[in-house]
Amino acid sequence: MSVEDNPVGWDGSAAADAYRHRDMRLAEQLIFPAVLRRLAGRAGPGRLALDVGCGTGAVAMRLAEAGEWAVQALDPSADMLGVARSDRPHPRVSYRLFDGRNLDWLGDGSVDAAVCCLVYCTDPDDGRLAGLTAEIRRVLRPGAPYLLADLNPAATGVAFSTVRHGEPKAVYGDGDTVPTLLRLRDGTTMTGATYYRSLDRYRSFLTEAGFPAPTVDLPTLPADGAAEESPAETRTAPYMILTTHA
Repeated sequence: MSVEDNPVGWDGSAAADAYRHRDMRLAEQLIFPAVLRRLAGRAGPGRLALDVGCGTGAVAMRLAEAGEWAVQALDPSADMLGVARSDRPHPRVSYRLFDGRNLDWLGDGSVDAAVCCLVYCTDPDDGRLAGLTAEIRRVLRPGAPYLLADLNPAATGVAFSTVRHGEPKAVYGDGDTVPTLLRLRDGTTMTGATYYRSLDRYRSFLTEAGFPAPTVDLPTLPADGAAEESPAETRTAPYMILTTHA
């Protein structure tokens, strides 16, 4: 994978088209099953789950298919939502445009679970993310889970099979812009800009919003063969999954 000069913005039609064709193998193997396991047994008629920053709807669809959740899938990109509505319609999923911060149509304690996958890393604005985290805390029922999955900040520069966030050997600090390469299904790549934040910064987003300190999971794939011949995702976690509760 090689970095392109002009990263694609996450909120435009070019990013939505690229995400439609993104190679999702690692997310499907490492993020989605972990999210569904942590929500197992919580779904039921009338139970509401939020997919915050739903993109093209991959997580929202799996939530709806895995249980009886009613899912509100939210994104600030009309283009992403257009792809989601076209490619992943479901009778229990409603796709909604929002500003990336406010959930003001939802009452206090009205939501039974919330997930947010690969979203914080795409937003440069700490204030907006702090506001969003506080809003998620407000709308969750007492004891309801919040699952935040994102790029592993300890894995910058590692060339995984489908993603590389950051240049090899580069050192990043909180708020730095990080070029991130995503593999598409046809073998080509797109480059987007993500924003580095340390694990401590992620924890502080949650605790400052009133959540307990999260548990942190760093899933990897099992190695098949000699370690030096196995893909990087068998040795280093591309993603992290933070779990906390209201």
